[in-house]
Amino acid sequence: MPAYAQLLVIVVAMIVFWAIVMRPARTQQRRVQELQSQLEVGQEVVLSAGIFGTIRSLSEGRVELEVAPGTVITVARQVVVRRVSDLESPAGRPPDDSPSDTQAED
Repeated sequence: MPAYAQLLVIVVAMIVFWAIVMRPARTQQRRVQELQSQLEVGQEVVLSAGIFGTIRSLSEGRVELEVAPGTVITVARQVVVRRVSDLESPAGRPPDDSPSDTQAED
């Protein structure tokens, strides 16, 4: 195999790696940074460790999060990775307020 063909295979492999791994990771990182800059008191959020809570106060690098009634923890702003409403609504659509089939109507 000629040297230029080997180089071409390496370049193609690097491009494929970037397209499959690096690009989606950067997109996700941008979304999380945007979310962190838009945090507001009262929002229900999820931390990277999977802890759910409600924001009680914000400062430059910290978030005070109420995880249970009367239990407030202080965490770094960077560990807030999503809103609870984003988890409950598929594909970013607003949650459906209609009753489900399992609920009985009186």
